[in-house]
Amino acid sequence: MNLRKLRANTINSSTKIRWIENLLQTPIEDNRKFAVWRILIPYLINIRRLAGDEANNVIGSWRDKCNSLRRLDFNPNHNIKPNVSRVKRGGYLPISLEKLKTKNTYLYKTINEQ
Repeated sequence: MNLRKLRANTINSSTKIRWIENLLQTPIEDNRKFAVWRILIPYLINIRRLAGDEANNVIGSWRDKCNSLRRLDFNPNHNIKPNVSRVKRGGYLPISLEKLKTKNTYLYKTINEQ
């Protein structure tokens, strides 16, 4: 078992990461695909331990808030469902806040303004 899977197996369903919980409450205009793929899906599936449908509902609610700022430029059904399956199989964890700082400066700054 790789280290990511081992860490994912030791996390219980009540574990929450504050900056990601804040992101779920914060609609954003840009980098939404990145946020879904690298942060929200891995967090909801492998940290919060939500079922795929529950994670899809949480992301859908967040996505609707984002859509009120600027219309989505991607089909969320094609973006979310396949990634949920991939994240479950691989045991992927969300990107760390420190890595986000270098990988996606816009998102990092948006999250830290909250």
